[in-house]
Amino acid sequence: MLLLQMKVLKTFLKAAFLLAALAYLVFALTTLNRPKEGQVCQGLDIYVSATDSSLINENEVRELLVSHKLFPEGKSMDDVDLSQLTSVLKSSPYIDDAMCYLTAESRITIQVTSREPVLHVINNAGEDFYIDRKGHTMPRGHHQADLIVMTGHVSRATAGALYAPMGIALSKDSFWNRQIEEIHVTDAGELEITPRVGDHIIQLGDTSALSDKLSRMRLFYTEGLDKAGWNRYKVINLKYKDQVIATRY
Repeated sequence: MLLLQMKVLKTFLKAAFLLAALAYLVFALTTLNRPKEGQVCQGLDIYVSATDSSLINENEVRELLVSHKLFPEGKSMDDVDLSQLTSVLKSSPYIDDAMCYLTAESRITIQVTSREPVLHVINNAGEDFYIDRKGHTMPRGHHQADLIVMTGHVSRATAGALYAPMGIALSKDSFWNRQIEEIHVTDAGELEITPRVGDHIIQLGDTSALSDKLSRMRLFYTEGLDKAGWNRYKVINLKYKDQVIATRY
């Protein structure tokens, strides 16, 4: 009985602690983000959650606010709209999420999560853009990310939905991420891979069963090309289930 009472007490104390912590968090956020009359923004702290392929950095976040005449440092907090800052940051094609809040030192903290590109597209229409993990497209601008390039008949309107999953899968596979130089989309919408090593083209067909197709190709590299020579075949077809069809020069 005593053991049961102790367990109930512990559960109650944990719940009370969590509720108190939540109440404090709400209080802190609402209180700190309600500037005092005449309070001036003393500075800006920007944190960008980024990867090696991210297309925005701290300086560019600053430049974005300056270009919209929203840079807050030195301004009266009465003239600073944190929700507007957040909205402008989220409007950037390179930013996935943003949060702005006022700290106790009269400074503003900005936390930005950048979009993560997985493919670089240069299509037949001359458009040059990136596809991110969520299927969004981002303009190339002055940015350069070292990614697999996709060329040919790629529509910007549908590229993200069609090819983002493939881009994610390839970015996670260190072998194929290094080995694939280009993915070309033919007039018929089929995918052809140009590898960095080997004088051949790999025909994928579509993106279905991608893992299986690439596994077959990697096995063929190990069991076939390593023994027969990497420049012996000009086309290697993976379109058909459980088959690897190689065409010699």
